[in-house]
Amino acid sequence: MEKACQRRHTLSCASHFLSSHRTGLLSGFQRLRSQRKMCDVVLQAGGISFPCHRALLASSSDYFWALFGETTAERLAGSISLPALTPEGLDAILDFLYSGWLSISPSTLPVVLETGRYLQVETAVAICERYMTDGLNAKNCCDYANLAERHALSNALEAANQTIAMEMGSLIQESRDDLLTLNIESLLAVLDADEIPSVKEVELIKLVLDWLDDNGPLPLLKSNLLLSRLRFGLVPPSDLTNISHAHRAMATPLIRSQLTRASEYHRLGSTQPIRQSRQTTLRTFLETPF
Repeated sequence: MEKACQRRHTLSCASHFLSSHRTGLLSGFQRLRSQRKMCDVVLQAGGISFPCHRALLASSSDYFWALFGETTAERLAGSISLPALTPEGLDAILDFLYSGWLSISPSTLPVVLETGRYLQVETAVAICERYMTDGLNAKNCCDYANLAERHALSNALEAANQTIAMEMGSLIQESRDDLLTLNIESLLAVLDADEIPSVKEVELIKLVLDWLDDNGPLPLLKSNLLLSRLRFGLVPPSDLTNISHAHRAMATPLIRSQLTRASEYHRLGSTQPIRQSRQTTLRTFLETPF
């Protein structure tokens, strides 16, 4: 009898999870939204109005949770203006909150990501980051690197930087302007790469000097950080002489000392191997230094 009672007690306390209930709940909110029923707040962006439900917004977004808190002026406001957002971005994020589906394309990615970050919808931000990482190629890697750096997406940024390094040969030939708009953190990471196929070091030096012209003047520390990542020991002596006078940033004490060491390395002849350093190490085993 006692065992039977225990069994009945266990059964009465059993819990079950039904995923369709959650799906049905979102579908219900989506239907109410499309019919504009029971909406208790209107979001506005770019002159477009989006009737919504306060409870769903607050439960899905840390931004709205704070905005509709007990002590805020907006907690009872019938209309909320979001001037920092675009209608396209807000519409996409609201669709995600109401349905669980996030629509992204290369053209809408920046505004969707911007909106997701602004409204603190981290699940949407994570989807955007995965979209970027999975879709990286030579055409978009620079744009994605800048986007990832701006929004502190570390995984996408690392993947984009690696793609830039591996595609540098074609980028220098076909998309040089994209490289010249690259954020400094990505450029530093790329110049740190041990493998940059099909690119001579002198081409990287010219790229960095052009980047400094387009993005400068930089503080001395930052220009030194960039230039010190170049491997001057891989540059032929004749080119080394030319580039040493090509830009004022090459005249700093740190860079002058690296250029001097590179010149000394070239004069070593057969004893070069015993003076090998990172500055003289090939970035890929598939090429010769000159």
